[in-house]
Amino acid sequence: MVDRCAWIIGIGEVVPAAQLVARQLKPYGVTIKGQKWPLGEKQPWLSSAQEAAGAGAHVVIVVASTESYSDKNRRRELSLFRIMLQTLLKQPVAGFVILTDPTNQLKATLPFFGINVLNDWEVVSGTTWPAKVVARLHVPQKLNWPIKLEMFAQEKLGVWLSVNPQPGSITHGCVVGVSGNNADINFHAVGPAGRLPERSVNEYELKGIEFDVDTLPFKAWAVQNTLGPEDAYYVRLENEPDIIAVGGLPSGEIVDLNLLHFR
Repeated sequence: MVDRCAWIIGIGEVVPAAQLVARQLKPYGVTIKGQKWPLGEKQPWLSSAQEAAGAGAHVVIVVASTESYSDKNRRRELSLFRIMLQTLLKQPVAGFVILTDPTNQLKATLPFFGINVLNDWEVVSGTTWPAKVVARLHVPQKLNWPIKLEMFAQEKLGVWLSVNPQPGSITHGCVVGVSGNNADINFHAVGPAGRLPERSVNEYELKGIEFDVDTLPFKAWAVQNTLGPEDAYYVRLENEPDIIAVGGLPSGEIVDLNLLHFR
């Protein structure tokens, strides 16, 4: 069994700052591993999450300038990295952010509606943050996400989101929409949670739905299957969305719509 470790992600030219973070953690007996974030690569989050999961990364520490961490593309990539890592580890992953220029103001990332995937990754500084890392390494925090969300990616099958709009209960129907970054959905299925289904019976499926939430346009697919606590609705993505919308679909009407922001 792989020991748990703190996974340091350095974005940009931050090697001295990342090395300082590692030295500050060393007296606490924490296993430290990490990577330099692959800028400009396609789907950098996928190989990064696989490497981090293999190393036992249960806490992530992002070291970056304020500008880099505020960049919408980086935040989308880090959001997808987090979801993929949590799927591989089958548990939430805590995160901390150390800015190399903390006097600069971090741009507001709170969405007007819904939640941001990275907003519970705490920006820290000073000398007390290593104790927080140790605590989170051994006691994972609970997610406050209103939906159950996982991600599966395979070279031949593509990138899939697995959702349940009411985790732990029964819901009638499910709709998933994507917005931003030219994202779309091109296939869907229903099956047991935790793995892509080999076959699917889709009840009253709907494709190519379009709707707006405030000023945000969404493209969505849906089914009216009944989903239990151990079931999931799977959608295959074209491109990586900035935002997803997930809701129930009883009687063909969208209800309890929740938004998760990746940027």
